[in-house]
Amino acid sequence: MRQWSALFMKDFKLTRVVFFMGLVMNGLVALLTLTLEGAANDSLLLFVPFAIAAGIHVAYVPGMVLISLKSEGSYMSVWLHNPQAAFKLLLSKMVNGLIMLVVSLAWLYALARLVITPRLSLIEPSWTDAWSVGWFIFPHIIWISAGLSVLVMFLWALHQYLKLRIGRWSWAVIAGILILSGWIYALLTTSKLYGFVTEWGGMTYKFGVILPDTLQTYTGGYVFDFIMIVGLFILTAWLVDNKVEG
Repeated sequence: MRQWSALFMKDFKLTRVVFFMGLVMNGLVALLTLTLEGAANDSLLLFVPFAIAAGIHVAYVPGMVLISLKSEGSYMSVWLHNPQAAFKLLLSKMVNGLIMLVVSLAWLYALARLVITPRLSLIEPSWTDAWSVGWFIFPHIIWISAGLSVLVMFLWALHQYLKLRIGRWSWAVIAGILILSGWIYALLTTSKLYGFVTEWGGMTYKFGVILPDTLQTYTGGYVFDFIMIVGLFILTAWLVDNKVEG
């Protein structure tokens, strides 16, 4: 556990500058929001910059993971031959990114509340509905970002393996694999089989004036995505241990 903690701290140090820059950017979003409201004299504009900033956080964990992996490039052989298993090395980077994501999102939400709360009388009932949407989106941003980070790790591991075999053409192969896998995934998720497997444990959400249409989610869909994420993570760790290190 002590070795993994040291590994985690190293990953934090590799990405901390970007993390703190992100926190500053969240503050700038709050300032931009106030500027836009004053210029347009429209309190509803308070929601727009915060909503965009929250959506961008989907790329947070994959971005942090990619930065960390690229930072290892100068001493890749040392990192790959670390005595700890590949899944621990990769998990450290993913957990580091997830913690940073939660902190950054929480800071953004806190700023949104500080900026918008004094103006509640001007934007009710939009505020209540928007805040409910925000809390619905919060865990989904984390969920999607975690899934994308595993995809980034897999593509990175595949690139490390392929470049030893085919050199510079590895990026072309990866691009082809990414396009093909995206097409297969889209085909799968629109099939009747996917609906049969995932459409159970339905949950319905309604957010009033912000989103007049009802949102429907399924527990089965989350379970399916979780299995896909874990399976891809295991495959990535196996690839690093057995193909990249070798």
